[in-house]
Amino acid sequence: MLDKALLFLATELNDYFGRSFQLLEDRAVLSAHLNPDGTPATAIANKVSVTLVNLAPESTVRNLQAERSGNGELRLNPAIKLNLWVLFAANFGDYDEALKFLSSTLAFFQGRPVFTPQNSPRLDRSFDRLVVELETLTYHELSNLWGVLGSKYTPSALYKVKLVTIQDGAVQDRTPALTGLGVNPTPRAAP
Repeated sequence: MLDKALLFLATELNDYFGRSFQLLEDRAVLSAHLNPDGTPATAIANKVSVTLVNLAPESTVRNLQAERSGNGELRLNPAIKLNLWVLFAANFGDYDEALKFLSSTLAFFQGRPVFTPQNSPRLDRSFDRLVVELETLTYHELSNLWGVLGSKYTPSALYKVKLVTIQDGAVQDRTPALTGLGVNPTPRAAP
């Protein structure tokens, strides 16, 4: 699900860039800043990289009961609702170009902070909605983030993408459905 959420945001951002700047090629790319061997990722040159930098469970929806599917016959573990921290970094050799694409990224998410299947037909149906909020980092946090990424600072914005649902779908328990074999589902009134 993480890949679907981030690829969706990159695709929507690419559409916005295409309309805004009459571009035929994608400028937003889902990518880390470094290759696994530590060399700089070439896929992000002259692009806005979309990089997952952290994730955490949504604290307001913890402690949910297991979900039931069908007529209460199957029990699934509760879905995990996650918040993702996604870095949008403008990796352009020309600083003015980097600021132009970063500004456009900010404008896009300011205009569309909530994505639902109703307002975004390409959004995977497994998502009820994705809520995108701009995060603010202190200089110290920003320095730590770029240090962890192993890269030099690039004009960027960090967004919190809320309520990405992860559900395995593996059945945890099977309970037979109640049938009408002598079972009266409504209590009788006292005489």
